[in-house]
Amino acid sequence: MRVRYALDESEVLDWPDEEQIQQVFLNINNRNHVQEGAGFKADELREKLFRPELAEMLTDLRRYGEQALREPLPLLTFQLFRQFGRAGDRKAYEQVYFERRGRLAAVAMLALDAGTPHMVHALEEMLWAVCDEYTWCLPAHLGTGEAEQVAGNIDLFAAETVHMLAEIVALHRHHLDALVVERIRKEAERRIFTPLYREKRAYHWQIADHNWSAVCGGCCGMAALLLLEDQAMLLESTRQTIDCMKAFLSGYGEDGGCAEGIGYWVYGFGYFVYYAEMLLDYTEGALDLLQGSKIAAIAAFPLRIHLSGGTFINYSDSSEHEEIPSGLLSLLAVRFGMEVDLPLRIPRLTEDPCRRWAHLLRNVMWSDPGVYKRIHREAAERANGGFIFQQLEWMVAKHALHMPPNVQGETSKPCSDWEWVQVACSFKGGHNDEPHNHNDLGQVIIHCGGENILCDPGAGLYTQAYFAPGREQLFHISSAGHNVPLIGGCEQRSGRKAEAELLEFRLEPDGSEMQALFDLTRAYSEATTLHRYTRHLSWKAGQDYVGMNRTMEVKERGGSCCSTGNPSDPGVHVDMATLRIIDRFQWKMDTEADTAKASLNEPYVESQVVERWISRVGPTMEKEGRLRWQASQANLYMNYDAVLWRVQTEAVHTVDHDQVPVTFYRTSLVWKGNEVTAAKSEDERVEDAETANDAPLEIVCQVDFMVEPH
Repeated sequence: MRVRYALDESEVLDWPDEEQIQQVFLNINNRNHVQEGAGFKADELREKLFRPELAEMLTDLRRYGEQALREPLPLLTFQLFRQFGRAGDRKAYEQVYFERRGRLAAVAMLALDAGTPHMVHALEEMLWAVCDEYTWCLPAHLGTGEAEQVAGNIDLFAAETVHMLAEIVALHRHHLDALVVERIRKEAERRIFTPLYREKRAYHWQIADHNWSAVCGGCCGMAALLLLEDQAMLLESTRQTIDCMKAFLSGYGEDGGCAEGIGYWVYGFGYFVYYAEMLLDYTEGALDLLQGSKIAAIAAFPLRIHLSGGTFINYSDSSEHEEIPSGLLSLLAVRFGMEVDLPLRIPRLTEDPCRRWAHLLRNVMWSDPGVYKRIHREAAERANGGFIFQQLEWMVAKHALHMPPNVQGETSKPCSDWEWVQVACSFKGGHNDEPHNHNDLGQVIIHCGGENILCDPGAGLYTQAYFAPGREQLFHISSAGHNVPLIGGCEQRSGRKAEAELLEFRLEPDGSEMQALFDLTRAYSEATTLHRYTRHLSWKAGQDYVGMNRTMEVKERGGSCCSTGNPSDPGVHVDMATLRIIDRFQWKMDTEADTAKASLNEPYVESQVVERWISRVGPTMEKEGRLRWQASQANLYMNYDAVLWRVQTEAVHTVDHDQVPVTFYRTSLVWKGNEVTAAKSEDERVEDAETANDAPLEIVCQVDFMVEPH
């Protein structure tokens, strides 16, 4: 039966009401808090900026800052502004927009050094230039961009901008010209505070159950804590922002999974945390939004979907190698007692395409090397395990495979001293109307050694077409870009009714076994002759469960026997992992189908099936019925029935979310059962028809994947 739970918001509903918020604000000295920057002090920030672990980030900032001093800010011209409305291109404007934000962020951070007054002068010029901008919104969020659509409009980046300006003012208030500070306050009031808090305009993001509510609400709320002095407006801001955060959390289930993917977890939940921490400090601990089991589950999301080597499950619009802000993860690890299995790396500002100030500042302030621990081989079992996100219907199993340290070298070392490599697998259910949705029900990822071998393409380049009707035709969004079949010439459809029904699942606590059975019929409602489609997935790691494990003979290895498989077998066994997928397609029995089934003389076109597998490396044909993908630390093999399925591989050239060219390989298994039937004798075809009796016409595709570390 389908696993669905109502969203339990009991903890969120225990948050303070307006009367409690008002009482808290009466008990604190607002003016002193504004002067302290609500938790960020310039002297402390300056000291942390020069820590050894921040050296790489600081070098990047200095290089960027020097460029900002040499070159004038690029201009946001009218032609750039109009380009989205006229051609659907949002990249040209946004590149200039984010470059301006990036230079401002770098100079604002470097200006903390008391010995660089020229940086302060440059900072004032940049702040003044941002205040001059026609709008702080992106054209892609403004409709046609007419004046009435611009006035009072607040999108993600207008909110980020006012937050950035507010924190820069708080940090540099003693060094900035008073006129610059006054200009920033006036622009913040005109563009943000008046329409939002005084006029109380309604914005769609205030009730959104995704990242917009947390980012827009949180950024405006933080700016209000830093810039507003009107007590009534501060209360209104806090009330509104808490309501936004409730809406944001309603998009999460108790499992803590983010349907938008890891990149949007960083974005939405990151700004939720940033606001929660500032509010906690501002109210001297009286208002704490960062508590409860649901918040703890959301905080654990990136670690649960981290596979190994900084590679993540990347369903929806996310990247396999998403950068988790080290400051954000450090704070959450300390707050919730989480063990981080990622190496410490402070992201550089220039690695963020949007040049976000909030991440930069908190990476400097909060990054804690003490919470980062690498998983060593002697503690490989700590990497084992799995998790089922019951609301999202995402499943992940991770397991350590042991192998000799050198397959060409000595094998006499005890098994406990062998090297290990992380292997993992993930399945996806859900529905096709999720935020940043891809039509990918039944999608599977196979991972080994820091690399997704059978992969998800993740996010494509954001253009006007990417969010317009017909978007499901794009490779990154379409089921044609995922490890799911084409049925009767039909891809998966979009919409809430296209839903996976999870019939059963099982997961071993150590991640060695995971099974799931999905009914995916509703995802293919346009395949009118399809009666039922089910996908059964069975993942097993560490032993030779399906008879595909290879034994390396002692005579070939020159060493003694040490086996992780059957100890009675001669030779050395290298741990492996296997995934068996059984897709079962049943067809409706109408008059036309009955005729086709009885005669079996003509191909039953509607029943044709094409299975697809997406990878970043192209496979090679070892022999009929066996393919091999060679990754950096493993080979992935696929066994299939070559009698019934014909294999073909095509290169798909596209660009990723950052407009970087990338090539994927789509390997297809094309059903050729009708060709087999046509080749049979008349007697054999009659016998087939008689044997079938009244059973529905059915196609079964079984493929066995094997991960062999090397």
